[in-house]
Amino acid sequence: MLYPSQIKIRIFMQQTLSCDCLVAGGGPAGLSAAIAAAEAGRRVIVAEYLPSPGRKLLASGSGKCNLTNALPPEALARRFSAPFRFVRPALYSYPPGAWREFLSARGVPTVSPDGFHYFPKSMRAADVLDALLRRCRTLGVTILPGTPLRKLLIRDGKISGAESGRGRVDSPRLILACGGMGYPQLGGRGSGYELAREAGHRIVPPVPALVGLRAAEGWAARLPGIILPAATVRFEKNPAGTGELIFTHNGVSGPAVLDLSGSVARHLENAAEAVLACNWQSRPPEAYREQFALWQKQDGKKQLKTLLARMLPAAFADALCEAAELPGGGSAAHLRAAQRDRLVAALTSYPLRISGTDGWSKAMATAGGVPPEEVDAKTLSSRFCAGLFFAGEMLDVGAPCGGYNIQWAVSSGRLAGSAAARL
Repeated sequence: MLYPSQIKIRIFMQQTLSCDCLVAGGGPAGLSAAIAAAEAGRRVIVAEYLPSPGRKLLASGSGKCNLTNALPPEALARRFSAPFRFVRPALYSYPPGAWREFLSARGVPTVSPDGFHYFPKSMRAADVLDALLRRCRTLGVTILPGTPLRKLLIRDGKISGAESGRGRVDSPRLILACGGMGYPQLGGRGSGYELAREAGHRIVPPVPALVGLRAAEGWAARLPGIILPAATVRFEKNPAGTGELIFTHNGVSGPAVLDLSGSVARHLENAAEAVLACNWQSRPPEAYREQFALWQKQDGKKQLKTLLARMLPAAFADALCEAAELPGGGSAAHLRAAQRDRLVAALTSYPLRISGTDGWSKAMATAGGVPPEEVDAKTLSSRFCAGLFFAGEMLDVGAPCGGYNIQWAVSSGRLAGSAAARL
């Protein structure tokens, strides 16, 4: 891996620098933007808030880095909450295959253990960051660590540079790729939002996304570590979350919950609770009714909770019976019709009350940011300020869990960087 001493890094101390294209943020979006602009022949400076670039990328996927997935560009784009016509240009111009080819050409082959999620073969996020930094070095990109931008310089409605606490960088092009507010210890501060406001943009208030949810019901917090492998979770009119549901010390997490968490967090801004409809095994009510009828016929003397433990973790079966006010210790033969219906409802559409999220310190992503309608989808340029571009989580696009966020970061960075270079 390249260490900071091996990259073209300058100590920026109370001076004025100049470049053709200034990039704010040294994550995958910012580095990809820098690469695209430099490949087009522009002199590029990356201003990074932290002492070294890519720290959040290093932590992604528990250090393994789920860098993209197997969906083709159109299907990929349709999974975002932002309008399809907005995310399409970036994802079509730099699709998952191009991103994987970039890594492979730099000695970082990728693998998909489950046929959908892609990781570096080494299972090391550091190798992905290293590939980006090596390309920056080859292209002569300058990285300024510990240099958060404090103020935009705008003259006659056009970008002319930016100021930091250490000096000024003059540039007719600026790409804001500062990231969202998740994992503040790794740089998630939302520092780019105020800069966007200076250029006349409004900001959709950021809320945590891809984050665990805290249950208002005590029984859910008594099951930490229990995993339901094939749950379906619904919240209002959002697409259902599917896959693993994991019980935590505070509530629930896992893929079935994470994709809904941003919408839940938004709801909780104006409400004390949100209610998830949980189908714990993604089975229809009729399947359970048939199963219960069979149990009553063949295993009528056995306890209900014992029979439920054949298909569900025993502790969860006990807790669910308690939450649904059902006699788990009673026999299947004595299960009354009303109790059976209540149990079916608890298994297929349990109303799990949510009181909060695990907060920014655990949030893998941000819901909110610069609204798409204020940005040109074909270039990711500002509609209000010439020379200003956006990439990554600066934009309110609502990427789900499963490699979408990193793919959006590199795709949007590439589009913004190439468009800025043409300006």
